[in-house]
Amino acid sequence: MANPDQKTILLEQAYDELKAICIKFQDESGATDMEVKTLLRELARVYEKDIDDNYDIDWEV
Repeated sequence: MANPDQKTILLEQAYDELKAICIKFQDESGATDMEVKTLLRELARVYEKDIDDNYDIDWEV
């Protein structure tokens, strides 16, 4: 695993790359801001489900 400084740099790079992907997707598809937000929420749910399945953690309040 990366040290904390490397992890921060990797997270910042991932953020920048994901933002660029979303902008490109929106430009090429004509998707609205809401459609991009919905797509990102759906992706987040996939990871939330993976966490629940792998670690038996219930994030719902």
